[in-house]
Amino acid sequence: MPHYDEVQTPLDLFRMFITEDILSNIVDQTNLNAMRKKNLALKLSLEELRRFLGVQMLMSILKLPAIRMYWENGIRYSPVADTMSRDRFISLRSFFHICYDTLMIPKGEVDPEEIQSIDEQMIPFKGRIGFRQYLKDKPHSWGVKVFTRAGISGIVYDIEIYTGKGAVEISELGQGTDVVLRLVENLPRFMNFKLFFDNFYTGIDLIHKLRVEYGIESCGTIRSNRMRGAVLDTDANMKKKGRGSVDFRFERHSEVSVVKWYDNKPVHLASSYCAVTPIDKCQRWDGTTRKYVEVDRPRIVRDYNKSMGGVDLADMFLELYRTDIRSKKWYMRIV
Repeated sequence: MPHYDEVQTPLDLFRMFITEDILSNIVDQTNLNAMRKKNLALKLSLEELRRFLGVQMLMSILKLPAIRMYWENGIRYSPVADTMSRDRFISLRSFFHICYDTLMIPKGEVDPEEIQSIDEQMIPFKGRIGFRQYLKDKPHSWGVKVFTRAGISGIVYDIEIYTGKGAVEISELGQGTDVVLRLVENLPRFMNFKLFFDNFYTGIDLIHKLRVEYGIESCGTIRSNRMRGAVLDTDANMKKKGRGSVDFRFERHSEVSVVKWYDNKPVHLASSYCAVTPIDKCQRWDGTTRKYVEVDRPRIVRDYNKSMGGVDLADMFLELYRTDIRSKKWYMRIV
């Protein structure tokens, strides 16, 4: 990667991730797609593709209800209209293609961050598609569900589209474990990466496998029925001890620590590299005294809270400049 001092403009930063190889591949596949569908010589060039992508980005910042409005008299937006004609832009959108059949896009050669997280994302889409999902607790309830691996900075490194139950064979380790292992497949092995995930994915076997076979340390909240019978202090006892009370167990075989921490309610976490110490203080709201109080917090909770938000941060960045123009092609929303 270029040194930070060499990155002078947003375009320099863009080129670090979207390489010339990726753009050349899109040019070739778009031209082939036009020939296959309409026997049309589209003659898309690399320079024209750059202008097309730039126009798409401008449209995500200055939003109008319809594409044609950027070229209409009276409300004409010259940065878009002077860059490309309306009919040419619509034609490129119609034939835009990234890969065909089993062809894959070359991945950008970007050094991944040490701390990463895996979580679900919803890409808003209400069109007709067989694997559209509904998740009522998400900001966008309807859309394409993807499993995402992102860095703590909010940069997305890999995604896997969820295409419905039964689309992928599930191993004996379970769906959550399978998703994590597929998403870390492109990470360099034994480079001290730290991976965080929630209780949908976390299991003792997954944490052990990541450490032994991939050299990846991991941490996540864990469901009480996945702790291999680890006996921890009861909820009632911990409530009597007060907020900040903690109990833990360490399994020698898998080298995984399981921690139970009591805040407003008990929280279970598991990790291959951290547990209780060092304990620090955190601010928590006390409803009885109606003021903030200091509560003991084990290291595993601190690390999880600090490092788990990469995918949520990516969601926030995407929401700021999301391209809302509709398209019948579902994959354009993902692009």
